[in-house]
Amino acid sequence: MLSDMFIVNTAFKVNFDGCIEIDMKVMSRGRTVPEIFGFAKQRQLRFELNKLWIEIPLNLNVAKLFSFCPNSPVHLADGTVIETSLTSSAGRLSDQDSAMPFKSLLWIGNDDLGIGWAAENDKNWQPEHGSRAMEIIHQQNAVILRARLLDSQPIQWQQAAQPENGIYAFQPIAFSFMLQPTPVKTFPKQPYLHNALHLDCFVKIKGNYIDFMAQHDRYDRLKEMGVDTLILHEKWNKSQNAFELSEFTTRQIKEIVAQCHKRSIKVLTYFGYEISSLNPSWTEDAQDVMVTNKGRQTGGWYRVPFQRDYMVCYNNKWQDRFISGIEKIMDTCHTDGVHLDGTSSPHYCDNIAHGCGWHDAKGNLKGTYPIKAVRRLFQRLAEVVHSRGGMINVHAYGFLNVTALPYIDMTWYGENLQFKYTKGEYDDMPLDYFRAEYCGRNVGVPVEFIAYENKPAWTFENAIAMSIIHGILPRPNDIEHPLEAIAPIWNIVKRFPIEQSQWMPYWKNNATTSDERIKVSYYKYIGLTNKNILLAFAANTTKHTVENVAIDFGENTSSLSLLNADSYDSPEKTFKPYGYKIWLVE
Repeated sequence: MLSDMFIVNTAFKVNFDGCIEIDMKVMSRGRTVPEIFGFAKQRQLRFELNKLWIEIPLNLNVAKLFSFCPNSPVHLADGTVIETSLTSSAGRLSDQDSAMPFKSLLWIGNDDLGIGWAAENDKNWQPEHGSRAMEIIHQQNAVILRARLLDSQPIQWQQAAQPENGIYAFQPIAFSFMLQPTPVKTFPKQPYLHNALHLDCFVKIKGNYIDFMAQHDRYDRLKEMGVDTLILHEKWNKSQNAFELSEFTTRQIKEIVAQCHKRSIKVLTYFGYEISSLNPSWTEDAQDVMVTNKGRQTGGWYRVPFQRDYMVCYNNKWQDRFISGIEKIMDTCHTDGVHLDGTSSPHYCDNIAHGCGWHDAKGNLKGTYPIKAVRRLFQRLAEVVHSRGGMINVHAYGFLNVTALPYIDMTWYGENLQFKYTKGEYDDMPLDYFRAEYCGRNVGVPVEFIAYENKPAWTFENAIAMSIIHGILPRPNDIEHPLEAIAPIWNIVKRFPIEQSQWMPYWKNNATTSDERIKVSYYKYIGLTNKNILLAFAANTTKHTVENVAIDFGENTSSLSLLNADSYDSPEKTFKPYGYKIWLVE
């Protein structure tokens, strides 16, 4: 692209998964050959670049929901500031124009599709106000995503020469970002990919997993309750995320896998985002592979056996070690995939040792969100795990990294909410937050909900209510009650023809209720006689009891059979706070 004063060179790399990597350089225009040899009069050029914005127009019907990272205040056109909270990083787009600081990850879309923006850093960005680096502007025929790359002459050019002397003194100014359309792949017709029990997560067990599982016929209990996947949390490995296993750890995991495989139960092992002080390579490698962030705390998880675990960056040799380590463990121990804790998060890192740290034009140390490194890791990991028939299951905390999602089979979201929910500090369900991040259909990857029960303030049944109306289920993390609560629902879902049904969530179906606090979603199956059969989920989205609820499903149905509920000690038309009911409707 050429103007009277400037050239813009742009390179597009379009990947098979739809991800578009964009590298853009802006520079001063040069002399022509006739001008250089004196055959043409040299023009007097003055290179002043006072504004450079990228504007991406989005369809009005698509730009309804958002998710961004890192979290920050959002400034609205009327002067209102939306302060940060557990749910402020996702939800429904404001009807007003809005502005926010630089975002490494930003997704805008609706319940079915969207577009993701990703940028590793704000190198060379010069917005007039840092709090307004990115804007969402409402126009008559479109919603505009605006990135204010420059609101003034680039500092590098100001330092190099006067505008009239910039023809040779001004070096190109580069910007890099990515766009990822969603869904990143076809959403499965049966999104409940497994019936998983997550052992030792929040609800901790004493001792070693091999001993715990060998007691009280627990392997048989898993089978009887319908578990088909056992996820082992971090303590399966004595050293957090170590890839060289001790003799005991190897024996333990092989025995658990053997017992589970006898019962057709798969086993996923935990790997996270840290290097442990117990790791033999700590002294040699830690400073090179760790995340650093201007001297702030970057991890330090404390666990048994006693150790401290610190965040790693994947923009270095740790990525190779991570991939080869998981490959070796799957081949040696015959595991069925991995549960990854936070691995898809491109943690801000300014470690100069491996290239994440850089200095701006004023000499300030800045960092990188290593999105491309994380994406490469998941591309490579998918080759290893999927070629062995395994699953990649990922826990993420308050963000959508759509650039990694093409290589992930299932996500586990919601831990950020548990910090307050476990204390009873919640009001109405954050429905728009769920629709933006937790349904999975708009990005193409199924979701499970995290639920850390703490009776009576927060129960697993409350988590079921939040989940089922959004087409997802909570994952049990206790072999006792949570497992007992979810097992009947697994059975209900298994028996209904989900794959041949249409998902009709509360925001787009025909159901009406006598109280708007009750939301109804359902799967609609049309039988051989063209008769509508519904698997219907209803939930009270508030902390208040709702009585005498009447529901009209609007699908030519006449009979109602209660299949499951949070409680059976109240009338069928009464919904307790955050209560739920599941019906077969014909």
